[in-house]
Order: sequence, then structure tokens, then C-alpha cells
Amino acid sequence: MIVKEKRKKEIQLSRKSSKIMIIDDEERLLIAIKKYLVTKQFTIILCNSAKEALYKLENEKVDLLIIDILMSDMSGYDLVRSLRNDPTISHIPFIFLTAKGMTEDRITGYKMGCKAYLGKPFDPEELVAIIDNILSDRKNITNIISIKTEIQNLRKKIASCDKSQETHKFTNRELSILLGVSKGLSNKDMAHNLNISVRNVENYITRLLNKTSLPNRVALATYKNWTNKGE
Repeated sequence: MIVKEKRKKEIQLSRKSSKIMIIDDEERLLIAIKKYLVTKQFTIILCNSAKEALYKLENEKVDLLIIDILMSDMSGYDLVRSLRNDPTISHIPFIFLTAKGMTEDRITGYKMGCKAYLGKPFDPEELVAIIDNILSDRKNITNIISIKTEIQNLRKKIASCDKSQETHKFTNRELSILLGVSKGLSNKDMAHNLNISVRNVENYITRLLNKTSLPNRVALATYKNWTNKGE
């Protein structure tokens, strides 16, 4: 029950902080999709042509694209090819939403990197479920990158300590645990994030306390701060 509530809150936060662009030259469909997704707390940007989408993407930070394949000015396939040529927007995940439902069309879409391929007409709840999954995966990837960056920064700070003082060498896993402790994470949370047992987390904390000669977990949590001072 607690896991479900946590997942529900994560989805709500993800929706409120996400911006989705829908590109389709069917105005009635555009408005209908927007109205529905807005009720689910998403922020929506509408474009009735591929050229309009490319123009708006120059100034808008978008988390997901929903693209119709059959458009009058440029096909969805050609739009994606244009996106791939621009490194500032080539990373944006996309869904193909179209009346083209042949197997070869879907294969083409997936080969181009689309996260999902929905044929018209579609179930709006299915669209929302797909969006939630894509944004969740994107968030997880972002978190992993963030953690790796923080670990790298922490290692640089530790390496920059006064060489005349005692230095400590940490493994990557020890640094991950140290970072988790400094953030106030529980042993259970760190075990889940690192895919190890709680017992292993406890062992790593004991090793860190021995290496740093610190008396307890509270003191270990401030380790990151005193490395800034070069201890």
C-alpha cells in the first residue's frame, strides 16, 4: 500500500513538472487530446504542423513529443529526422500517434526510436499510461546521471584535500553509500537504489566509519562538508 502511494505521488509530481508537445494537423484532435491531458495535470503545447513544432522547440523545453505521421507540410518521419540533426533537441523521446497501423509502419517507427506507436482511434487512458512510463524512465535516467555527477564531484573534493593530512581511498560503492548518508537516506533506501542488501549497506557504513575514524553515522553524514574545508 505504501509503495502504491509513493508511486502515485511520483506520477503526480512527474506530471506537474513535465511539458508535452503534440504535433498534428487535425485541430479537433489536438484540442481533444489537450483537454484530456490537462485534466491529468500535464502542461501541453500544441502545434498544427511540423514546421511550427521545429520553431517552438527553439525556445521551449519539452519532455515528450506526440507526433502524427501523416501531416501535410512534413511527415512525422521527416520531422524526427530533422530533430535528430539538432543535438539540443535530439534527446527528446517521442510517441507516434497515427492512422497508419500497418506492421511495416510500426517497425519503421520503432527503428527511428519511438517509445510507443498508437493507432487512431486510441484509448486516452492508454496514452496516459504510456506517457507516465516514458517520463518515469526518463526521470530514472536523469537521477542516475545526477548521482554519478555528484559522486564524481565528491571524489574530486576528497582528492583535493591537503596532501599533508591523512587521505582516505574509497571504492565507487563506498562513495555511493557516503553520498546516500550525506543526503539522509535510510539503509533500506540505499539498498534499493544500489540493488544490494541492507546488510551490505551496514557493512559499507562500518568500513567508512573505520576509514574516516569518525564515531558515528551523524558525523559521517557531515563528511562531505568537512572535505570542502580540506579538514
